[in-house]
Amino acid sequence: MLEAGLLDHARSIAPYFLERLKTLEELPLVGEVRGMGLMACVECVADHESNNPLRLDTEVGQRIDVHCQELGLLVRPLINMCVMSPPLTITREQIDTMVEILREGISRTQTDLRREGLWNG
Repeated sequence: MLEAGLLDHARSIAPYFLERLKTLEELPLVGEVRGMGLMACVECVADHESNNPLRLDTEVGQRIDVHCQELGLLVRPLINMCVMSPPLTITREQIDTMVEILREGISRTQTDLRREGLWNG
């Protein structure tokens, strides 16, 4: 049986979760953040204006995940996407920390891709 209030909490915090993740769209590597409830996907693109999938490096999600793991966050990498589904008990503070770590992981990946000559974004 679900703990009393857990689903109400998840419903009430989900908009904040997606709102905070949407701030990642300001990064040049991020094409779109989409989600529903406490499930979301951050899709990375080679060309931010056309939103074409990142073909220069099909393992960009894995690269982001490696950086995030070093910083204490696990994401589920799928080709050029990072999928997240945090626990229903997540707090605003934990969401803020998660987004900060993900932002740093994406930023480090952008730096790696530029240094390796795979991306000019």
